[in-house]
Amino acid sequence: MIDYLMIAAVFIPIFSAPILFIIGRTLGKSINWLVFAILFSITMMFAPLLLTAHKHPISVEYVWTLTTVRLNFGLLGDGLSVPVIFTMAFVFAFSALHSIPYIDRRMKMGDIEESGTMYAAYPALYMLYSGSVLGAILATNLIEFYLFFECALIFSWLLILLYGYGERGRISLSYFLWTHVGGVSLLVGILAVSKHIGSFDISDLWRIEASSTEPWIGLAITLGLLVKIGSLGVHGWLPDTYSESPSPVSAVLGATSVLLGTYSMARLLMPFREVLFAYSGWLELWALLTILYAGIMALMQNDTKRLVAYLSMSQMNYCFLGVFTYMKYGVVGAISYAISHGLAIALLFLVAGAILYRTGTREMDKLGGLASRLPSSIIAALVGFLTIGGVPPTVGFKSKFILLTGAFERGFMSSPLELTIAILAATLATAITLAYEFRTVWRVFYGSLPEYLKGVREAPIPMIIALLALSSLSLIYGIWPTIITEPIEVYLEHLFGL
Repeated sequence: MIDYLMIAAVFIPIFSAPILFIIGRTLGKSINWLVFAILFSITMMFAPLLLTAHKHPISVEYVWTLTTVRLNFGLLGDGLSVPVIFTMAFVFAFSALHSIPYIDRRMKMGDIEESGTMYAAYPALYMLYSGSVLGAILATNLIEFYLFFECALIFSWLLILLYGYGERGRISLSYFLWTHVGGVSLLVGILAVSKHIGSFDISDLWRIEASSTEPWIGLAITLGLLVKIGSLGVHGWLPDTYSESPSPVSAVLGATSVLLGTYSMARLLMPFREVLFAYSGWLELWALLTILYAGIMALMQNDTKRLVAYLSMSQMNYCFLGVFTYMKYGVVGAISYAISHGLAIALLFLVAGAILYRTGTREMDKLGGLASRLPSSIIAALVGFLTIGGVPPTVGFKSKFILLTGAFERGFMSSPLELTIAILAATLATAITLAYEFRTVWRVFYGSLPEYLKGVREAPIPMIIALLALSSLSLIYGIWPTIITEPIEVYLEHLFGL
């Protein structure tokens, strides 16, 4: 029966979407309680697998179509996918809970038609988006993976278009076009894989080592994923998209980018590692430049959500730097840091949403002294920032330490360029991270409370629960890090032949 858990995780959200739309037209914002209940149930079903999936992977597979190249539809829960999907489902669930008061306030701003249809469309699109992301994580087939990934982008685009702020039409179109340009590069790489090995199964990727064009196929897949998640030079869509989306949508977008992006690289690119070693230094340099650029931009921001957007862009590239070392510790650290960062970035976007909900502004120069007024927000902000800064007892400490260990290991065995990248990632980039974190906490939560904020009170109960739940999971991972690192290590030991 446990095999059917994989199917339920993907298709319950997808098939429930039209039902939620129909009943949501009557229930209004209350329908988000049902969304939370469904996603939280899926999350809890995966919780026991954190301890067993790396020892006993579970999978289901069906013949999808019989063509020249056989296509199988499969879902796999193993040491790599289960920690990622549990965390992603957790973020989806509590971001939905945060949506209950938030979307009601968003509807009343006057620039969106407040109607039963609009209240119902949000949970339906949200569930379609969550099912698509979970499907991409569990997919065993490259075409299946690609379709789920593209569907996730389409449904998230619709959420931004319908419920975003500002010039949401232009912003959502930029997001749609950029990510689909990345999709073209990804699809080229996937089709090239099939041409050279005669299979779309992810488990067959190791066979491509016999192909002389293997580096170019790996680079095409890499480029596609980097465009989709917004690395330096192909990031034009990212700051506006994250900052102008509703905060619960920003939370799941940020978590999806880092978790699904890092997971995809670890799952799809490790079979290419032998020939991509020659390019690893340049890929690591690209990641480092993105870390530094986005970190400096975060220091310059006055908008709380735009700051978190650049923070996310900066920190997710630590994960990609770890993957690009193609070393065991670098990849283990990258995936575990992606999990910690996915939690932290979702948490910080939800904090920004709670502050906006109560104060009506995202501008830090109009804030201050909110620590006593919004205690749940200051607690969550500190947990989020400490996780990103790699400070114990949060999970960010061990994961970033492992990641940088892999980067230094690669640098010592490879070239001065890669050693320099590791040193700068551990020193300069970390200093910039701590600078914008402390600056933000002081400007928002300490100093003088503006007169017009004297009446500010704590966030609504659903928001408080969401903030404390994500904070608690980050601390649990930090106190018990092996719950995520051990399954990943077992998977990579098998992959690296150790």
